[in-house]
Amino acid sequence: MRTFVQSPIQVGLFIFLATILGCTNPSSQLAQRTLVQVNEQTLTAKEFANRLARKLKAYDSLAAKDPNNVIRAKEEIIRAFILQALAIDYAKKEKIEVTDKALEDEVNSFRSSYPDDLSFRRALAEEGISLADWKDEMKAHLLERMIFKKITSGVEGPKPNEIERYYQENKERYRLKERVYLRQIITDELSKAEAIRDELKKKDFAEVAKKSSVSPEAKAGGLIGWMEKGTVDIFDKAFLLPVGGVSGILESPYGFHIFKVERKAPPGFASLEEVRPQIVQFLMGKKEQALFASWLDAQIRSARVLRDQSMINSVTVETRGVK
Repeated sequence: MRTFVQSPIQVGLFIFLATILGCTNPSSQLAQRTLVQVNEQTLTAKEFANRLARKLKAYDSLAAKDPNNVIRAKEEIIRAFILQALAIDYAKKEKIEVTDKALEDEVNSFRSSYPDDLSFRRALAEEGISLADWKDEMKAHLLERMIFKKITSGVEGPKPNEIERYYQENKERYRLKERVYLRQIITDELSKAEAIRDELKKKDFAEVAKKSSVSPEAKAGGLIGWMEKGTVDIFDKAFLLPVGGVSGILESPYGFHIFKVERKAPPGFASLEEVRPQIVQFLMGKKEQALFASWLDAQIRSARVLRDQSMINSVTVETRGVK
């Protein structure tokens, strides 16, 4: 692996309230020096320093200068860049492309988690990244997901004996406490709850829940499903009822509750059928990750990867508080 000439460069971390903004202060010539190269893709000193500043902004000034944290952050940046570069090369070879529509859909999906565009742009500013650079990162992540999907598309699902073996070897993970199978009705006024309680003496609980409950599960007849003991205080009162029993009116910050216990189960283990979907998902994930890791290792071995380790080591962290 080739080594470049060592030159110092600093990462400035400017602390303002609880926000750290990254910037670099090297000379123009140093800023454009290559720290990592993968085939024809390069990561310059300036880009590396900016990424390091952004990664360390989550730390306080003391932790950001901890050598172990800095070394770990640098290696994470390098690994991410290598994956990104290999993904770009592979995508060109296989004619995989992120369309403008796919990128826009991803951007809009992310933006929708903010109350307005101003809040979204303020969040980018706090991260120290421009909208254009952020979109480039989103596009790179989308491309990596598409490649991961293509590489792992031929992975076969786990066989029944694999699922059974995993369940038996990890059964302790599926230990369950005492459980009750519940329906509930919630109303916002005590007088309404009292009227509903009287109505339940003559009518089916699920039908009354559909008509009168203000809880999200009202459409499903108030069905909550299985609830373990000790999960939520107010639900623990349901464990005192017999199967088929309906509770009195219980108050919580959400309103006035009425429960019905439909089933009970003693402590034990979830059955294989109950946990089969999550076991399948877990085992599929392991197979996909193993295949992708093997593919990535082969790509790295066949690629021309150069890193200027002495230059990387010379990137230092400086914190300055804004007064």
